[in-house]
Amino acid sequence: MQNVTISILRFVFFVSTLVFLVLPGQAKAIEYGGFGGRPANPRSDNPRTESIFIYTLEPGEEKLDAVTVINNTPERKTLLVYAADSTPSTGGAFACKQFSEDKQSVGAWITVSKSEVTLDSGTNETVPFTIRVPQSAGVGEHNGCILIQEKKVKNENQSGVSLSVRTGLRVAITIPGDIVRKLELAGFTLSDKPEGYLLHPQVRNIGNVSIDADVQVVTKSVLGFTVMEHGGEFPILKGEVSDWNFELPKPFWGGWYRSSFAVEYDENPEASVGIQSGKNLTLLKGDTIWFFSFPTIKGLILELLILVLAAYLYRNYRKFKKHKYAVKNDWIDYRVKSGDTINSLADQFNISWKSLARANKVKAPYALEVGIVIKVPPAE
Repeated sequence: MQNVTISILRFVFFVSTLVFLVLPGQAKAIEYGGFGGRPANPRSDNPRTESIFIYTLEPGEEKLDAVTVINNTPERKTLLVYAADSTPSTGGAFACKQFSEDKQSVGAWITVSKSEVTLDSGTNETVPFTIRVPQSAGVGEHNGCILIQEKKVKNENQSGVSLSVRTGLRVAITIPGDIVRKLELAGFTLSDKPEGYLLHPQVRNIGNVSIDADVQVVTKSVLGFTVMEHGGEFPILKGEVSDWNFELPKPFWGGWYRSSFAVEYDENPEASVGIQSGKNLTLLKGDTIWFFSFPTIKGLILELLILVLAAYLYRNYRKFKKHKYAVKNDWIDYRVKSGDTINSLADQFNISWKSLARANKVKAPYALEVGIVIKVPPAE
């Protein structure tokens, strides 16, 4: 039962963490189940600080800040407030360690002034905390979390405290020095799915700070038309490989397609989380994957109908061209006599009256004037 509970907590926090990582510009509290928190003192020069604690601190330096704890549920709640180390989750995304796990990094640097707060419905409270960077902290980025978790008392047959769902905020601390912002492409594959394909790009961060990268996956037809675009801006944590699974529905028409993968990011050391250097961005281009896709059932039926129609039109066009050539090069002159009609001449020269009229541009009512010269097929 305990393992199940921990798994649920990990999943819940992954979802809540993903919200503020994928949508860094949103200025609202990170919350799940109606309670959560946000940085109490965001910086006006960096919109990311509205959802993430971002600092540049020297070894041995202390920083005082605060988190605003919010209860938007319809009932009074007691919420635990604590720090924890970060840990990579599926696909290299950001996640936090559990309440009971040892703190060896940023989680150990943070001291929260209050371990729990009790809030009435619709209220909030600002909880100060202190960051003390150890002298041994290495150059580069260090990540941790400040978490807010509901405190629930176990039933009468149990003792102690039962932990429930939690939400968290990322704490990113950069120790200045030789900052390296470097990404490399780690792979790009395509696999089949029942209803289409799965595009799987991978990017490795070989620097010492996290990097916000613009990931671009574009699929085009053999004629160069764009079928679908995937991607967006994603944080890639230092030392981690981030990967994504982009779903590509089966193209309606089928045929040959190509998918290309590229990543654009700010490689300049002056950049940081949420801040661009203003200099030229670095563009990494990966391999292009060519693949053949069968059309959908509807697409196949429509293609067959178009093919039949095209064959019919081509056949008629060929007949028309052949007839036009014959009229110009093989037919002979004939002077209309008294009593000749379009029908009698058609019977005489073994041709349909419509073909004879069309070849000579005779219009309705298809009367022939005696003495005019028209074109007729040569006598067999």
